[in-house]
Order: sequence, then structure tokens, then C-alpha cells
Amino acid sequence: MRTTDRLTALVLVAHIAAMFTGFTILADAFQFPDVLRFPADERLALFRAHEDVIVPVYWMLAMTGFSQIFIAVLLKRDLAGNAAMLGLVFGVVAGFGQAMGFGRWAVLVPWLAERMADPALSDAGRETVALIEGAFNRYAGMLVGEHLSNIAWGFWLFFTGAAIHRGDVFDQRVGMAMMCLSPLFGVLAAEQLGLEGPILGVLTDFGFPLLALIHFGLAWQLVRRKDGEPAPRLGIGAVAVGAVLYAVMVWPAAAG
Repeated sequence: MRTTDRLTALVLVAHIAAMFTGFTILADAFQFPDVLRFPADERLALFRAHEDVIVPVYWMLAMTGFSQIFIAVLLKRDLAGNAAMLGLVFGVVAGFGQAMGFGRWAVLVPWLAERMADPALSDAGRETVALIEGAFNRYAGMLVGEHLSNIAWGFWLFFTGAAIHRGDVFDQRVGMAMMCLSPLFGVLAAEQLGLEGPILGVLTDFGFPLLALIHFGLAWQLVRRKDGEPAPRLGIGAVAVGAVLYAVMVWPAAAG
């Protein structure tokens, strides 16, 4: 159990680290997430200009879909009841959607960007490439990668949090935090239904760091857990460290 606990802790931390690192790099090299709303020809041109950086990052982000599945499966072994089972189901669905949404950038988009940059391509051909890219952007990206995955992610947080809150393995306050944070992903999914505005940026900038703290808190408990015993509860030291980490993560958004 100690080995599995440490593996789960490692995946929890690596998953969040990969996502934050990937999104930070893409924001600088690819104007993410604003680029998703650019015209197809502009998006593909920007993609091709920074392809050497963008493709590896999207491969890494696609792998976070699998790490999300691993997390759902590994946490389930310590949780019981219908809520835990639903958490497992939605965690797997969320991970699959993430992998599919991010993976298109590493496999499909490089080919489309190459075709769009071909000087011999006719205007009709460019329109066709733009149509294909736009269709996949809205289907694999917006529908599967953002809308459905965010809904499943929110349900995973809620049901897994409920199972933690009702159980005696983890700190029950972490489970409550997961349930309270879960509606955030429903709001983000609603963007694809027409919900827009500055509030989405605020929720993303200040909400996702809370998800990171939940992952870190679970990982810390698992690392300190003894075989067959409940994980130790988070003390004042862990809370203080969490507050400092949160301040560091939200500082770029708060400062400007």
C-alpha cells in the first residue's frame, strides 16, 4: 500500500504540474486560450510559426488525460459507496475527453497547418483547410475537450469529494473543498453555450489554483499515510504552505 500511495501522490502532483506548465507555455507561445477564437487561417499560421514548442506541449497535455484516469482509478481503491463509483466513471470520461481534445493539436493540426502554408494551394483549398480545422476545433476541442470534459471533471470532483467527505481515509475537509469547487467546471462548460464575460477569466485564474491545492493536499496525506491506516489530517502547517502556494499561483493574474 505504501508503494501505491506514493505512486498516487506522484501522479496527483505531476498531473497538476504538467497542466500549469503547459498552459503557461502556450499562453506565451500560442496566445492560449484567446487563440481558440481566432479565424482558422490566423490560428494555423501562429501554430506553424511556433510548432516546435507547441506540439511537444500539447503531447504533454494529452497525457494529462491519462493521468486524470489514473488518479480516478487510484483514488477509488480507498473510497467506497455509490459516490465513489460515480466519481470513477466521470473521472475516466473526463480524462478521455482531455486526451482527445489536446491530442488533435499534436497529430491533426500540424498537417493542416502545413497544408495551409503551401503556396501552391488554391483559395478554394485554403477555405477547405480552414473549414476542416474549424470543424475539429469546435467538435474535438470545444465540444469534447472543453464542454463535455469540464462537465465530467466537475462531476468527478463532486462525487469523489462526497466519497472522501463521508469516508475516514482522507481529511474530510478536502472532500468538502472538492464539492464546493465542482460548480466552477459547470460554469466553464457553459462558455460553449454562450456564457461569456470577464467572470470566466476570474474564475479560471483564481479557481484552478484551488484545484492544485486539493491535489497537493491529497498527495501530502498519501505520502504520510501508514499501511492500512487513515491518512493524517492536514494541520496548520499544511494550511500555511497552501496559502503561500495559492498566493504564488494567483499573483500573475492579480498583478496584471
